[in-house]
Amino acid sequence: MESHRHGSAGFCDARMRRKAGLNRSNGAFVGIDEAGRVCRSDQQSAILLCGGARSGKGNLITRWLVDGAIGDKNGSHNIINMDWKGQDSPIASLQVTQGGRIYTFNPRRKRDQPSHHINPLSHLMASSPTLVADALLSSASWIPYTDPKAAYFEGMAQKLNAAVSISLVRKNGNVTLPEIADKVAGLGTATEEWLDMEYEISIQPEPEIREIATDLRKLREGNSDAGGFAGIKNEIARSYTCLMDSQMRDALSPPFDFCFSDLTRENSPPAMVSIMEDLEYAEVSGPVIRALYTCALVFKRRAPTARPQFWCLNEIGNIGAWPLAETLATISAGFGIRTAYVVQSTRQLENLKRGASEVIPNSCGTAIYMGTRSTQQAALISRQLGKITLSFDDITTQTRARAAKSKAMLDMVLHYADPINAAMTAAHQDQLINHQQKMARELRSVDEVINEKNDRAYVFMPGVLERPFYAQIPKYWTCRDLAGKYLGDPFHAKPGTVEIATWLGQRHRKIITEPVPPQYADWPQYRDSGQWSYVKGYRP
Repeated sequence: MESHRHGSAGFCDARMRRKAGLNRSNGAFVGIDEAGRVCRSDQQSAILLCGGARSGKGNLITRWLVDGAIGDKNGSHNIINMDWKGQDSPIASLQVTQGGRIYTFNPRRKRDQPSHHINPLSHLMASSPTLVADALLSSASWIPYTDPKAAYFEGMAQKLNAAVSISLVRKNGNVTLPEIADKVAGLGTATEEWLDMEYEISIQPEPEIREIATDLRKLREGNSDAGGFAGIKNEIARSYTCLMDSQMRDALSPPFDFCFSDLTRENSPPAMVSIMEDLEYAEVSGPVIRALYTCALVFKRRAPTARPQFWCLNEIGNIGAWPLAETLATISAGFGIRTAYVVQSTRQLENLKRGASEVIPNSCGTAIYMGTRSTQQAALISRQLGKITLSFDDITTQTRARAAKSKAMLDMVLHYADPINAAMTAAHQDQLINHQQKMARELRSVDEVINEKNDRAYVFMPGVLERPFYAQIPKYWTCRDLAGKYLGDPFHAKPGTVEIATWLGQRHRKIITEPVPPQYADWPQYRDSGQWSYVKGYRP
């Protein structure tokens, strides 16, 4: 159209949001509109949340965890949350208000939260027809491809790790990560324990696994670099460095308190699994985090119709290479997993797999950007928002037209010019007097994106919303609908109190801690302490 020759970009209005169902959805929170109404998306496709440090991402994440509205017509989702700071779990520990159980993988025993033991290899079962495939998948997550130059060593290390896993499962019925770590520590030696391991590998029905036993025997008999096993051994040893940590070994050892299969049982209640490793240990503990999510994936894949799951992959780029993360963005919705990738910049996704910074955003049905500080990222957002057409008076042309019209009329009166020509000239100049120029402008320029307030977000939902959503992301403690659904922030709240929004404005309320009622005593979040906490005036 002539009026929008350079572009017709803009933000969505109430009609567009209503048409997309954002005000009626019972899905994941995506923001609040200009009228103060909560907007949610019930899409099953993945979400990308991108924002710099201290940009307010936590206010959006907290909504996902505590408001009980991540769901669909069949009920709420199970949640698996990556909680590096140990901040989300204490805040969201009132899952009892939603009927939700909480399981916490907390090897450092942070924030007085429970520390539940979980086996990331519980999906490896001798009776499973996909045992070999599952073992290879787990090994690929444990020892991922990171460098084309090391592909041979990493690939063979995956294969050897899978062979050990399969052999132990078929011998003992199950396997744990500490058990595998102890076995592979003897790789290439002549100890009785390792010779037994070689024997177990050599009697497996798969010829490819038996071939590994042959190579191991050559290594032990004197060829110290047979088949490149020196490099392979180094890859395996590096991947199991995290098992030197006694706290981590303990959290991965029996007796186990939880299995991801619990989330897929028929009629099982909703649950939140919180993975609370310290961020400073992310590089070392990355294989464990990847193993936990891989286990959850396998169990959910086996039960696609079970209660859906919402995975909050916070600071996902810190766990190192994990090609499976890219695959999740494209296929997980098909069997009931909605993933939310939370990063400070899309470039962090490159840590997962080369090219993931393009593939993952392109696979996400919802992309939310807030607190952008990188000019490169801001330029991308600016281009995505598009351009508008600005119209303005052309002062020079309009001034000349007025002068030309006056001259034509004067010529007719004073110099007896042809009146018809004078009239035609005047009519032409009348059009030019109102002449406007049009120019293109970005809906939001790069500097405007960078200087945007932290409580604002640009939400893109292609195919659902006709235009981007310019959303408000208020601080969660200023939202009346969340009052009584969360506890205090361990970093910022005054101990024993929590700030909530009431009809009379912001108030600090006391947190009540008392013996848990008998009907909740066996819930995992209360089982060890026998105590529960809630906000005064909001007893569950």
